[in-house]
Amino acid sequence: MNKKVFSTIAAIVTSVLWGSAFIAQDLGMDHIGPYTFNSARLFIGSLCLLPFFLIFELKKIKEKKIDIKKV
Repeated sequence: MNKKVFSTIAAIVTSVLWGSAFIAQDLGMDHIGPYTFNSARLFIGSLCLLPFFLIFELKKIKEKKIDIKKV
């Protein structure tokens, strides 16, 4: 798959996700307040990114030697 096809597919997927997020926000705001909605969205986003942090960044943290005296 060349880069042009991949970028087109990525743009279409992003558009679908972005458009569905607007629908979810519109429907969600009918039942809960804006602060609750944004808090829930932030929490769900954090949970989705947590596995990627654990997979990619935890290895880098373990490899570094931390000097306790500097900390």
